[in-house]
Amino acid sequence: MTLTPVKQESSVAASGFWIGVESMTVEALTMAASHPRPVFCGRLSSDRSLQAADVETDAQAEWHDIALDSAVGQGYLLDLMRQRGPVDHVVLALDLLPSQIDLNNALTTSLDSVLAEARQVIEGLIVVTRGAEAVMESGIGAGMTVLYPDKAELMTPLAQGLRAFIQEFVAAEAERWAALGLSLALRSGSLVD
Repeated sequence: MTLTPVKQESSVAASGFWIGVESMTVEALTMAASHPRPVFCGRLSSDRSLQAADVETDAQAEWHDIALDSAVGQGYLLDLMRQRGPVDHVVLALDLLPSQIDLNNALTTSLDSVLAEARQVIEGLIVVTRGAEAVMESGIGAGMTVLYPDKAELMTPLAQGLRAFIQEFVAAEAERWAALGLSLALRSGSLVD
């Protein structure tokens, strides 16, 4: 008599992560809420109105206050992604139009502030793409979308350079992800309400 191992189907729905929710429109968050297990991450401590927005979700939705520009926040996010696996989709919204550095004061802003803004975007992109790649399975159609604002007329030269970096980085990584059976896409649009 030969016993054939039976593969048990997982009854756990895959999680979807929306990271940088403070840079997403309510419409984008509402669409995310239709996911069976949405996990919303961002800088929530200063603005709880994001959670109170017209985003109706069931008990499976989670909200986490995460700062991607800190080692603690990055570690927390990566551990959260690992714990909530399997992950089928990750959406990362990058803010290239920070309120602290606008066109009027870009040249007089301290170098530390400018570098902090650039570091937040670059580190956030790299940390999230590496973390997402590590927790996604190729057989379930998993993928990641990177969102960035398209308001070029409002961007400082630094923001335009960061946008070019994001475009090149995602294009290069997308080929590697495709070889792994994962998708990585870039989408611009009006993200900030």
